[in-house]
Amino acid sequence: MIIKKLKRAVFKKPKATMIGNLVDYVLAPQDENGDEKMTYAGAKNFLARTAAGQKREMIALASESIQSKMPVAHWIMSWQGNEQPSNEQIDEAVDVFLKRMELEGHQVIYALHNNTGNCHVHIVVNRTHPDTLKVIQPHKGFDIEEAHRIAAWLEHTQGWASQNKARYRVDEKGEIVRNIRRTLLFELPQTVKPTPKAEDFENATGEKSAQRIAQERGHSIIKNAQSWPELHEKMAQAGLRFEKKGSGAIVFVGDIAVKASSVDRSFGLSKLCKRLGDYEPGSYAPDRKTPEAQPVSPTALEQWREYRKVCADEAVKAREEEQRQADIIFRAKVTQHDHRKAALSALARHGIHILNIARHFLKVQQKNELAELRQAMPRRKKPPRFKAWLQAGEFMRVAALWRFRRRVKPDVEVARPEFPRVGDMASPYLAYRELLLKKYPDKMDASRLDAAIALWMRVTGYTNGETAG
Repeated sequence: MIIKKLKRAVFKKPKATMIGNLVDYVLAPQDENGDEKMTYAGAKNFLARTAAGQKREMIALASESIQSKMPVAHWIMSWQGNEQPSNEQIDEAVDVFLKRMELEGHQVIYALHNNTGNCHVHIVVNRTHPDTLKVIQPHKGFDIEEAHRIAAWLEHTQGWASQNKARYRVDEKGEIVRNIRRTLLFELPQTVKPTPKAEDFENATGEKSAQRIAQERGHSIIKNAQSWPELHEKMAQAGLRFEKKGSGAIVFVGDIAVKASSVDRSFGLSKLCKRLGDYEPGSYAPDRKTPEAQPVSPTALEQWREYRKVCADEAVKAREEEQRQADIIFRAKVTQHDHRKAALSALARHGIHILNIARHFLKVQQKNELAELRQAMPRRKKPPRFKAWLQAGEFMRVAALWRFRRRVKPDVEVARPEFPRVGDMASPYLAYRELLLKKYPDKMDASRLDAAIALWMRVTGYTNGETAG
């Protein structure tokens, strides 16, 4: 489990707008492509009962904190790919979060999103105290450290898998203790991983990010280079380019720039200069080729190539549509120019004052006409995520394998399950529902119960269509 805090760096918009947009994004049932995103939502410590009323109530209370630019914090609680919390577990996790963050009684809106490889909960909490109107700073600014403790506690109490190199764990006494990393006499080589932003790109497209390519091709070159000319020569052979920029360094993968420090923290320019001497620029061929797109995993390789072709075709259509819209706008502007010229020429005899008034209102009118014309034009849709594209087609099994691609190695054979037909009831739903309720007498969430019924029906040989019906 991971709990991370999303910090806002830009505060150009009004406070009410920033909070409203954040709440709208979290509670939006669908993403930009129209696919289902939010599957569960909740709110606590509000007087209002509707989502719109709760948003306005949060904005009103946050507006009382004049000295804080953004008193509303945004956190994300994420589970591993094979974990799916129930609605009750999400409510419990939010309660634990508020209690340990010393924010009990504060306004909070949260929602479960399932539009990525990992189901995750967005938590929007108002740090403004509802009584004193003071903005609370949880744990005097060390709230991220407390988030690691909360993750360890939830992993222990709800049974989730712990992350590699987790900072905290719960010991035999039920106390949260810090994990001690044992120092070995020798360190095994560690795999350098891309940043979460680069990994999200890979999850969305199935394609290796520029950062991963730079790490795979350039890491050993930069690490083992004995001089600047040797570094530049080998980087050029690998299809990369190393350049100085300001006080730092960047690695170019084609035209995409990647910070050298993101390839490895020890690759900062100052550290490299200590090892290789003063920086010397290299000479690279101007007609070097951009590295071809590579799949991030051999899983679903054929489908990935088909997906790339579909995206390329859609990109061509999108460019044609953009050009068509640009032509329409251009013709509209030419028509407006001719109309404006004829109208102002006819009004010139009435004097400069009438002419200026007409010029002003005609400008406003034509500006509104162009805005309405642009608004009526279809907007370009983002290409679907690779996993969503797989699920929308006839590749449900491949989509499931793609989800666990990190565990399915190339030499691992994944057998296709066969379910012999043993059930032949026309309407088996009620029968299987009663069976499961007897087998699992504890209260079960409705969506989880339906999922269990569907699973049992598939195992007994009912087809996907029969199960869905």
